[in-house]
Amino acid sequence: MLETTFAECPDLRLEVEGLHAGKSIPFRLVFWARGVPAADIDAALAADPTVEDARRLTTAENATLYRSMHPGDLPAVSIYDAALKQDALLLAAINEGDGWDVRFRIPDRDALSALCGRCRELDVAVDVTSIHDRDDTACYGFGLTASQREIVTLAWERGYFSVPRETTLASLADELDITQQAASERLRRGLWVLVSNTVCERDTGKHATTY
Repeated sequence: MLETTFAECPDLRLEVEGLHAGKSIPFRLVFWARGVPAADIDAALAADPTVEDARRLTTAENATLYRSMHPGDLPAVSIYDAALKQDALLLAAINEGDGWDVRFRIPDRDALSALCGRCRELDVAVDVTSIHDRDDTACYGFGLTASQREIVTLAWERGYFSVPRETTLASLADELDITQQAASERLRRGLWVLVSNTVCERDTGKHATTY
């Protein structure tokens, strides 16, 4: 899907914001496009045989949000249906012209195996680059280490995130008996993990991860 668009716009980076498929809507994709002028993307989408209709929704400083409609007989539609059947939740989907980099949360490895098997039936190559198992404790902690959770919790309790702030980083460091530099690094890393596992739910590198 969108092969022609990427061929016409080799510097395009596409990040899926949402997708839907059903009886009334065969396949609808909402995505952010970056790296290429919007006029060039418009032309490429109009010439793409896998796109039935596309239009801009909004334009930000460095990206344009699109809505595209696609035929219901594309392999992507069957893969989406198979993912739903396996109770897989799409967390992220990115394409930089070299194929789809997709991240799912999926119940177990049997479900992952079934989804990959369906992809192979459709002649869609799949390369699972990483798998992370999360037990209940890890999920409860949002991926934070004990020390990260400690400082994030303390910062919250002492009003570090309040406006105006009710404490300082130096005070948090004193209470934890660590240096201010160590407190700063621990807090920033903890917040990065917390945001990446909740609001953004993605890693910085390329991946096709299941949870």
